[in-house]
Amino acid sequence: MQLKLPVQPEGAEEINGIVAVLRRDGQEAYFASGVPLFTHREDDLAGRRVVAAQLMELGLAKQGELSAALGVNRTTLFRQHRKLQDEGVSGVVDQKRGPKGAHRFTAEKRQRIEQLLGEGESIRRAAKSVGVSEGIVRYALGRGELGFASQPAAAKPLLGPQARSRRDAQAPGGVAVQRHAERALARMGQLGEAAPQFVAAEAVRYGGALLALPALLMQGLLDAGEQTYGTLKKGFYGLRATLLVLAFMALLRIRTPEQLQGHPPGELGVLLGLDRAPEVKTLRRKLWELAMRKQATSFSRRLAERWVAENRDQVGLLYVDGHVRPYHGTKHRLPKGFVTRRRLCMPATMDFWVNQQDAQPLFVVTAPGNDDMISMLREHILPEVRSLVGTRRVTLVFDREGYSPKFFQELARQNFDMISYRRGNYPEWPVEEFETVTGTVGGKKVSYNLAERSVEMFKDYSMREIRRRCDNGHQTAILTTRDDAIELVAYRMFERWTQENFFRYMRQHFALDALVTYDAEPADGERLVPNPQRKEITKARALIRNEINKLTQLYGERSLTPTRQMSKRIRRMSQGELVERIRNLKAENQSLRAQFKLLSKQVPVQQVVNAADLVKLEPETKHLTDAIKMIAYRAETAMVRSLGPHFTRTEEEGRALIREMLLSNADVVPQPEQQRLLVRVHSLSNPRSNAALADVCQTLNALEVVYPGTNLTMVYQPPDVA
Repeated sequence: MQLKLPVQPEGAEEINGIVAVLRRDGQEAYFASGVPLFTHREDDLAGRRVVAAQLMELGLAKQGELSAALGVNRTTLFRQHRKLQDEGVSGVVDQKRGPKGAHRFTAEKRQRIEQLLGEGESIRRAAKSVGVSEGIVRYALGRGELGFASQPAAAKPLLGPQARSRRDAQAPGGVAVQRHAERALARMGQLGEAAPQFVAAEAVRYGGALLALPALLMQGLLDAGEQTYGTLKKGFYGLRATLLVLAFMALLRIRTPEQLQGHPPGELGVLLGLDRAPEVKTLRRKLWELAMRKQATSFSRRLAERWVAENRDQVGLLYVDGHVRPYHGTKHRLPKGFVTRRRLCMPATMDFWVNQQDAQPLFVVTAPGNDDMISMLREHILPEVRSLVGTRRVTLVFDREGYSPKFFQELARQNFDMISYRRGNYPEWPVEEFETVTGTVGGKKVSYNLAERSVEMFKDYSMREIRRRCDNGHQTAILTTRDDAIELVAYRMFERWTQENFFRYMRQHFALDALVTYDAEPADGERLVPNPQRKEITKARALIRNEINKLTQLYGERSLTPTRQMSKRIRRMSQGELVERIRNLKAENQSLRAQFKLLSKQVPVQQVVNAADLVKLEPETKHLTDAIKMIAYRAETAMVRSLGPHFTRTEEEGRALIREMLLSNADVVPQPEQQRLLVRVHSLSNPRSNAALADVCQTLNALEVVYPGTNLTMVYQPPDVA
């Protein structure tokens, strides 16, 4: 080390406290603390570049200091320094072109540069791959010498499927990984979320799924998600990408995160404006992060509030029904429930769904332990409905599981109406009371053979009973507290099957019963369940009463042939022994009856089940994914209703067409100059479908939806048809 001398040569211009430059006699000399370092002629531009780059390399001067002293742009100094590091002195010295030598930027290289830039490569990478400097390419672009620069954005070359597949397979960072700098920043915790960046791509697989984006946003996917969860931890994939990929998975019938392995990540990434979709482990990690916040109920409530506010007429009548979700695993022991469609009792979880009168889902509640419908209505569903609709009177429609005249009276006191089937055996009404009633409900013509009476359910409480007589003579009884037209009540009750159809469609297409996570958590040990001891005593008393009846019959028919159902020991008993046996059984029955009365009806579940088995499936992830599936179903429904007059015969036909649209290929072309994102959907199977697609595109374009995270307005273009 040596001391710095504060003396610079006379007439020298200081660059900083260490370096100075002296200009004299057409020469420029550079000094560091009075020690000469470099010298060159004043007109030697290459020499000045070498000196500036060397001063920065040695750490003697900074870009800003040299820029002010030499009158050179900071960016130029930065590039020269980088070239010195990469290529040495020759990188900053212009090579003299000979009169017979070819120009480095040949026509072939120009064509290759145009192709790479059209495929979305950066200027730096394109120049490096061709073997020319970045400055040459920028200079040619500025002079308009490249055909790529003079073309409008919509006419830029599109990257085809084969080229994308080759690029994705050869990506050094993993399949389809292209945005290395942002992923590096995300790994260091310096990136909150990668912004969508679209590259012109031709025939994107599943590109038609972008047709559903406006409907997803209208249903509140991102608005409710951001209001509930805010942001996720810093990383390449944030909340926006996570919610969008889950919604697109539901619409594309990708049932579980594991099934992402069977779909090209680069193609799915185009839908997100990213280089690729998240891997299975990444998506699982994001779901776990969301589940740990315990906000799925709040997320679902925000969605329901939004839907109610947008269409209050549809919540005047609500369908309520339970859906049994079987558990096929062996890791946990769950309470059993009766699965109607299989006619079996299986380990299961009970979900209670509330749907609007058009069968669209509103919210879902999971029973703590397969509780019955009446208790779930009292404790969970009625308070939630009241918080959504306020004080207005709402009609609930449910099946026989909710049958209870006292509960019906309780509903009326809480300003609720109800429609349900009557349960139990009831005498038939005379045929003369029935008459054919026709009418129009919701635009549909209905015709029923109906009759009605006022029936007393218990003392001082009567209800309206409506019966429908079928062609085979069967009578279906309906109870209600409404005073509407008789055909309207019957129609609303029988339309409850739309909710059953909803469950069937969700199971088949949206994997409603799929197990999202294998995790479990402790169940509430204080939850009350029916006392199993009372059940055992009831069974024992039934066996005793059955034996008493048989012995009494044998005693009375002693003169006839002994009953074969009795054992030989009992048939050989004398009359006195039979009387003694009957008396002992009656005494035992009375003793059991006294024990039964002393037992409480319900006990904490922890007294019945071993603490190790007292678990329930982790509900947060399932509730969150169910909410996203509800959004996807409602978005699909909105698209079905936009089909216009082309597909109105059945809803199933319309949904099949929407699925075809979503699974179709499309060209995705960003047009930043016009602030548009053009989606050109490829042709469907027939002209009728293409005509319906054109109407859907026209409807979506009128919405002028902006892709989230960008300033690009979505523009949909149907295929050109004759």
